[in-house]
Amino acid sequence: MERHAGAYYMRLMVEDRPGVIAALSRVLADERISVEAMLQRGQSEDSGVVPVVLTTHETVEARMQRALARISKLKAVAEQPCLIRIEKF
Repeated sequence: MERHAGAYYMRLMVEDRPGVIAALSRVLADERISVEAMLQRGQSEDSGVVPVVLTTHETVEARMQRALARISKLKAVAEQPCLIRIEKF
């Protein structure tokens, strides 16, 4: 599976503060993963945590798994990220 190539969908719950998207982007750039689209919703009044959803261009599974491991350790990430492969049929 490490050599599997494809696009990915990732959903994150992150703190709504400056620099969080930059930190996510830095991890993806380090792994040479290109973002196709990214969406951040408005802040929750209770928690200060917001969902960020992104899709990537085609990349290799091993890169995505390394990025996921690093992203999940960022202080601003409030819960385990969700990652789904986007398969072409």
